[in-house]
Amino acid sequence: MTVVYESIQKYYKDLTYNEQLAIDFILNYTDLKNLKLKVIEQELFISAPTVIRAIKKLKYPTFTAFKYALINNQEESTEKSENSEQQTFSNIIETIRTDFLMTLNMVEEETVNSIVDAIVNSRRVFCVGIGSSASVANSFTQKLKNFGIWANDYSDSFPIRDIPELAKHGDCIIVFSLSGAEEPIVKLLAQSKVSGATIISVTGFAVNPIAELSDITFMTHQSVPKRNRLRSRLMLFVASEIIFENVISRGSLKNKQ
Repeated sequence: MTVVYESIQKYYKDLTYNEQLAIDFILNYTDLKNLKLKVIEQELFISAPTVIRAIKKLKYPTFTAFKYALINNQEESTEKSENSEQQTFSNIIETIRTDFLMTLNMVEEETVNSIVDAIVNSRRVFCVGIGSSASVANSFTQKLKNFGIWANDYSDSFPIRDIPELAKHGDCIIVFSLSGAEEPIVKLLAQSKVSGATIISVTGFAVNPIAELSDITFMTHQSVPKRNRLRSRLMLFVASEIIFENVISRGSLKNKQ
């Protein structure tokens, strides 16, 4: 059973009757990619806040995140039913195109604005990423530094474990993690919650401990990989670029004012 259905199974009983109706409607909808909250409201005569409340009870932060978790599950089921073949050039390009477009579709302006607010109003920004995600954290750190924002990147276990003692109220911790489950980062965030620092995660969409410990979460899409190792961090880079371009835009507006 996949994560999204495990979450539904675990928390479904906690939903009210109308909330269960909303979740059942979403699960049975045949065109999830084009499903809008307005459609659910019109079909069930249930308000959007009721739908959002149901989704949050299932431990997903937004309607978009829940919808794309279901879509990803469908893709995974389709992938497993097909014969495994070596990826061709055209398949690789199509996968990247799909991930890029779906990540863009998942972006919520309110979420990006909240992340930008936290960054530009922070005294210090601690950028964290380990393994293959370290390059994303490093690149984002360099961009912030070039823009005049105090930032530092952390990719090794020893420096990461010191962050809870360094980060204080008024600081910001931004984590880049595709799985959202790296133990050193989970421990870091759990210890940092009491410091008052704002915690931001950029991660793959799923119910994961890093997202649950974060104040703000930017979720990205990744197609089901044909390999277990060396998963692409391209969508994490895309998310970091979206965030940074909005940081630049915010700075430009302030200068004009």
